[in-house]
Amino acid sequence: MIKKEDFIIRTVEQNDIEYIHSLNNSDFRGEFQEFQFESKKSLIKQFESDGMCSDRFQMLVVEKDNLIIGLIYISFVRTGLANIGLVICENQRAKNLGTKITATIIDYLFNSYDIKRIQADTDINNAAAQKVLEKAGFIKEGIMKSYRYHHGIYNDSVLYAVVKNS
Repeated sequence: MIKKEDFIIRTVEQNDIEYIHSLNNSDFRGEFQEFQFESKKSLIKQFESDGMCSDRFQMLVVEKDNLIIGLIYISFVRTGLANIGLVICENQRAKNLGTKITATIIDYLFNSYDIKRIQADTDINNAAAQKVLEKAGFIKEGIMKSYRYHHGIYNDSVLYAVVKNS
C-alpha cells in the first residue's frame, strides 16, 4: 500500500470485484479510453488466480476517503519495460490527482522493480491525459497511427515515456 496525503494506492481486494465490474463500462472509461467488456466471472477468475498482481500485470486501486476513485494498470512488457494506464472517476478529474498518482506510480516502479523505461499512451485528442503525463515527467516520443480502437473507430495515439536515470 502506498499512502499519500490525497489518496491511497493498494492492491485489489476480493470485496472490490463487484465495484470494479460496475466500472467496466464506456461511461467510466470516458471518451478516449479503449474499452473491452470483462465479465464479472472473468474478473473473479483472474483475482482468484493471482490477485490481479502478477509478474506480468497488476491492477491497483486508487482510493480517496475510503472510496475507489480510479484504477491503475501496469503491464510488465519485458525486463526493464513497463506500460501504465490510469483511469480516474469523472468527478475526481481536473483536481491534479492524475499527475500526483502518475508520479507516485513512476516512483513505485523505479524503486520497486528493475525498470528502466515506463511507457504510456493516450488518444491524440486527449489533451488532459497528455498534460498529466507531461507534468508527471513523461516525454512525448511520437504518434502511433490508428493504434486505439474505441467507439467504433481507430484513432491515433501519442506515445510517452520516462526513463530512469542511472
